[in-house]
Amino acid sequence: MTRKNFRTLSHLLLPLMLFSGSAKADAPRVVADIAPIHSLVSMVMDGVGQPQLLVPQNISPHHYSMRPSEAEALQEAQLVVYVGHDMSPWLEPVLQTLAASASALDLSNVDNVMQLSYRKGPIFGDHDEAGHDDHNHAHHNHAGVDPHMWLDPINAKLWLYAIAAELIRIDPENEDRCNENARSSGRAITLAMAQAEDHLASSNSNGFLVYHDAYQYFEQRFNRGAVGTISAGDASKPCAKRLSELKTLFGARGISCVLTEPQHSSKIVDSVFGGFKPTIGVVDPIGVDLELGSSLYPQLLENMALSIAQCVNP
Repeated sequence: MTRKNFRTLSHLLLPLMLFSGSAKADAPRVVADIAPIHSLVSMVMDGVGQPQLLVPQNISPHHYSMRPSEAEALQEAQLVVYVGHDMSPWLEPVLQTLAASASALDLSNVDNVMQLSYRKGPIFGDHDEAGHDDHNHAHHNHAGVDPHMWLDPINAKLWLYAIAAELIRIDPENEDRCNENARSSGRAITLAMAQAEDHLASSNSNGFLVYHDAYQYFEQRFNRGAVGTISAGDASKPCAKRLSELKTLFGARGISCVLTEPQHSSKIVDSVFGGFKPTIGVVDPIGVDLELGSSLYPQLLENMALSIAQCVNP
């Protein structure tokens, strides 16, 4: 290429480069707390911009110390989207300082979102005992509410429109795109639900044990129920009495499946239930190994259904 042609090409490309940089700079600056929420925001922002993930996929969001880059993202954010106080109690005080000028969308406060109370004890009763919170309850009184609300895909579909509304408020020029993205993303979630139901339809209805009580939104939506939980919480170790009760339950009901998570060792399962030779499955409610972005959430639903189906009916 001659020097003259190179200069001509440069003159042609420069406006495009400047336009591209301007469009990127003008994109809404959005932060999402965890990977499934980041995926939903990415769906709505398709063609508009990319949100930033606050808590890395392989780290528990319950207790997290942010890195400088994540604190900087909050400082620059126009919108922060998060599940709610019960998922990340440390986040709201941080938002009041680092992200004081940003809008904060607490998804647990969105109208008509299903909320369930935590189940009690190592052995669960009927689903009705878990109890649905009244949709008209005081949203700020979240004591005892299970924060894993994204595992009900109907909640996720409601959130798409709440996210779109917030994005349109800070970026009205992209109103049509955000609304269409919310509609098309809702259809994608509906398709993922159908595929999840297909996976589960081929499995039997035997109950299963879970490592900790994080899946009841998914269980109720897809009519598959855990019978108990090994650990009382995400970060707690089960006591001997709890394990003894579960072992008795395991033998009495003929349970053959125990579901762990990628970050939890199966040593406890092997040591306590090894005599029953259970199938040990791995179910991932966050999407630890999935590619970050708009496809993560639908894939998360399908993967969870497939993990449960393969465990209860190997």
